[in-house]
Amino acid sequence: MGHIGTIIEKYRQALNMSRKELAENICSEKHIYLIEKGERSPSVNMLKLLGDSMGVDLLKFYPYLNCENPMEVRKKIQEFNMYRVNIEFEQLNKVTDEAEEISDFNKSPWNLEIMLNRLYYSFYIEKQYEETSAKLRNLLEEAEAVYSDEMFTASAYMLMGSCCFILGDNDNAKKASEAAYNIYLKKPEVAMDEKLITTIIINVLGLYYVNCEFDNVISKGNEFLRTKQQINSFDRLHYVYFLVSCSYYAKNQRKEAMEVLKKAAYLLMLDHRPTDVSYIALDPKFIEMLDDLGKESELIQEFREKYQI
Repeated sequence: MGHIGTIIEKYRQALNMSRKELAENICSEKHIYLIEKGERSPSVNMLKLLGDSMGVDLLKFYPYLNCENPMEVRKKIQEFNMYRVNIEFEQLNKVTDEAEEISDFNKSPWNLEIMLNRLYYSFYIEKQYEETSAKLRNLLEEAEAVYSDEMFTASAYMLMGSCCFILGDNDNAKKASEAAYNIYLKKPEVAMDEKLITTIIINVLGLYYVNCEFDNVISKGNEFLRTKQQINSFDRLHYVYFLVSCSYYAKNQRKEAMEVLKKAAYLLMLDHRPTDVSYIALDPKFIEMLDDLGKESELIQEFREKYQI
């Protein structure tokens, strides 16, 4: 088992910072020396102070202390999460190849990250849906006993939801997407990637919509929109706005549908997203709503002209 002192020492040296400089207003220089040698364990408060001094959150390294190279393992896992969320699966495959050269990723539980990356590639690039689904179920069972990382588990359930949906198993697709959503709800203190959270929400709302659970789309969608607006974050919110507006329209709540649809249209007039709009426009109910409500709104008419729908 490693210790946090090795992380502190490596960051301090990378910053060309002396032990005396790091210790200033926190503790003695000798105490820093003892921490780095593993002879003293810093308190949580001291870790925060030391981390602030170096510009790093040291608490996030504790899950990796049993690694031979904890800093490199954490860096690679951050890259995995980034490429999964950004749908860059060729790059994900490349960085996975690089990770396999690191000994830690050939051992449990870190090898599970490698396995999940390969399944993402198998599903999205090689289109091996049934094989991916079967292997993913086994991976989730194996991970349950040895690996509790929320980002990993949420990403695995997200992929399972996509597998089930493609294979026409909407019930299990919804269960998998809800499992990912519940991780987000139960662990609000977990620093999950904001894009991953948005993807989780879009997926679960999409499955509610497909299953005609319009009340769920409206309540959960509006709750998420309020949360995002409070932090002034708008990444891919047009998907949520469209799903909520379509759900209002399906319930014949035209006024509410119009209000939310205008918000989506306004965002997409500012941020050009033709691929996203073409995907949404595959839903005939969405086109029906545009035909109907567009008669009453110049903004919606301008939106349709811009995206040629």
